[in-house]
Amino acid sequence: MYFSPEFLQNTLYIVAAILILFILIVVGYKFKHNIKIWDKSLTLAMIVLANTLYSILSGFFDMPYELSSIITGGLSLVAFGYIVVIIWDLYKQKKTIKNK
Repeated sequence: MYFSPEFLQNTLYIVAAILILFILIVVGYKFKHNIKIWDKSLTLAMIVLANTLYSILSGFFDMPYELSSIITGGLSLVAFGYIVVIIWDLYKQKKTIKNK
């Protein structure tokens, strides 16, 4: 299966727009209900957004392959780490609620 570079670049624009919209909605909801705005899930969303924006910029500028690999790979590893931390926190919360 082949995806053209234009299709992949346009898909990145859509993903970035949806992610930015989602972040704004969540921040607005948290602000309205006086909930702590910056947490692990927002950090994860910002890391994924940074990775997406870097990928979009690499479509306009010719970045060295090694630099792109290090940045996107590093951000992906950090994002995976945050996913593990969020799942672990949810598990601990469930266990605490179950023990009460």
